[in-house]
Amino acid sequence: MKEMLREAGAERVIERLKSGLKGRAESFEIYFSCQKGFGADAKEGEVDSLKVRSSSGVGIRTISKGRLGFAFSSVLEDAVLDELAAKALAGSLEASVDEFLRLATPGGQARSEEGLGIFDEAYFSVPEEEKIKKAIDIEKAARGFDGRVKRIRKASYSESVTADRVVNSNGVDASHSATYFTGSVTAVAEEGKESQMGWEMGMGHSMSAIDPAWIGEGAARNAVRLLGAREIKTVKCAAVIENTVACELLESLASSFLGDNVEKGKSMLIGRLGKKIASPVLNIFDDGIMTGGWATSAYDAEGTATARTPLVLEGVCQGFLFDTYWAARAGKASTGNAARGGYKSTPGVGLNNIYIEKGGRSFEELLGGLGKGLFITELLGVHTINTVSGDFSLGAAGFWIEGGRIAYPVRGMAIAGNLLGLFSKIGACGSDLRFLGSIGAPSLLVTEVEASGT
Repeated sequence: MKEMLREAGAERVIERLKSGLKGRAESFEIYFSCQKGFGADAKEGEVDSLKVRSSSGVGIRTISKGRLGFAFSSVLEDAVLDELAAKALAGSLEASVDEFLRLATPGGQARSEEGLGIFDEAYFSVPEEEKIKKAIDIEKAARGFDGRVKRIRKASYSESVTADRVVNSNGVDASHSATYFTGSVTAVAEEGKESQMGWEMGMGHSMSAIDPAWIGEGAARNAVRLLGAREIKTVKCAAVIENTVACELLESLASSFLGDNVEKGKSMLIGRLGKKIASPVLNIFDDGIMTGGWATSAYDAEGTATARTPLVLEGVCQGFLFDTYWAARAGKASTGNAARGGYKSTPGVGLNNIYIEKGGRSFEELLGGLGKGLFITELLGVHTINTVSGDFSLGAAGFWIEGGRIAYPVRGMAIAGNLLGLFSKIGACGSDLRFLGSIGAPSLLVTEVEASGT
């Protein structure tokens, strides 16, 4: 990390800006970031496209007489940096006074990211040809799984490395670095006039997390298993929701835990603190220090130490997530949840690793407990869920279960309801916790859903 920041000139840039801001702004913050990335797409056993990217830049915030100034640049020459400081200070003169503006303060001992499992030196040492082969092997595994897999869409491998450092006039000096690796593919299976799509992806902070065979075969399996899907009549029954689908549902709920949304009236959890909002089997956490977590970091984007924050315990809402600014507005302390889109933006409230805690039942035990009902593997239009009211109406597909076993695939269903109502009907959480990015969930047994069919 230090070497990457050094190569990008972070120390020189920060010191230049500090000298230009001291004595001119009541308080200031300097955020420097750099990143590199590589991506490859495969098609019919060959490289279809390659992408290489690299960038670095700096953003500064100033607070003077309760007014915020902000400026950023990717040009890091001394003359530009001097002008950058002047622009931020001049901009603050036009801003309105906000009594809640403040910067992070140092808290306790300095923290290291050693042992968090978020950096892989292999990023710098593995030859480009080997990385390209990952994408080709993903496509090969998907195509070779079953003769009914006729087409492959977007077999991809990508990786990136990021490093950033935030320094402010309160004494904060925090750094973060991580490597990211992903692989994904969509397979199309055909039988007669019917076609079905299946998707799979792998992701992690180490290159070894990308297993081309697992990704490719998984996508093909997900496509093939849906061939022969039937339509069913409208039914009210219990259901198991697959972990990947549960992640999508949690993501729709997650924004309601953000402190700014609560303060702005854009959360379905307003007035619900300390009250039951879900089934007593449900526990939800936001964890910034989870080993290997996609969004794990010792510090947030303002330099506040991250933490493991309980959001729901036994179905009861425990609290919300804050950065420094929105914590001040709410009369709370920051939970270490400041996030940035990069050096071109000011920080806001964001998620770290948010997840539903896994239960003690295996996936097979969940199906066995279901007996007869639906196994939902796909919801269409999850992005349309109303994140303020929680109301939804979604297309669905999956399998009909008889005697705790898959009987046949089903499609053409619609499921409507309320998100908190759905989470209140969870009877059990599986042990198969899976993360898609920074959102994690196990498969969920829901005691009742109503699926509209033919």
